[in-house]
This record gives sequence, C-alpha cells and structure tokens, in this order.
Amino acid sequence: MVKENILLKSFKFIVKDIVLDFLYWPIWWYSAGLIKAFKRMTGFISQGNSELGVTLWLKNIFVPMFGQHDWQSRIISFFMRLFNIIFRTFALIFWLIFSLIIFIFWLVLPIFLVIMILYNLNVFGKLI
Repeated sequence: MVKENILLKSFKFIVKDIVLDFLYWPIWWYSAGLIKAFKRMTGFISQGNSELGVTLWLKNIFVPMFGQHDWQSRIISFFMRLFNIIFRTFALIFWLIFSLIIFIFWLVLPIFLVIMILYNLNVFGKLI
C-alpha cells in the first residue's frame, strides 16, 4: 500500500472540492438550482391555494350553508361565499406575487453579487 503525502491530499481537496465547486456554482445556480427553486415556488403557490381554499370555495359557491335549503339561506350563503372568494383570491394573489419576487431574487442575486464585488474592487472606476 502506498501512503499519500498529507500535502498531496490537501492539494487534491483544495483543487477538487473547493476550486471546482466554486467554478461549478454558477452553472448549478442557473440549471439544477433554478429548477429546484421553480419547483419550490410552485409548491409554495399550491400550498397557498390549499391553505386559503379558493378552489374549494369556488366549487361550493351554490351549495347552501348549514343545510338550509330555503331561498333566503341560499342567497345569504351565495353572497357570504362570494365575499370569501374575493378576499381569499386577493390573499392568493399576494401569495403569488410574494413567491414570484423571491424567485426573481433567486435569479438576480448572483449577478448583483458579481457587480457589487467588481464595484468594491473599483473595476468600474478604472473603466470610466
């Protein structure tokens, strides 16, 4: 058995695990990471829909509440459910906008970081 030198093992670790991971990071961020972020965003929107129950309220808009089948109860039930659907839809739209902002932040963050690093290294000052 040949023993490797600790210096050689350290060098391999630095080159392979740190340098190559750092170089692969932008590729991962805009490929597999982007797909993962998109799936999380759609899952978050689906979770919002299931928690707010907008589709369930829409499905039962004409069903009378509390088992009352007279015309007054049907009218009250309809408008009560319509009121709930309107406000729950606004909440779901807010939920959708929030998740889209987080997703756009995911897309822009690396570009912003590179620009800020270059700005602080005063690269832009030399170009102007």
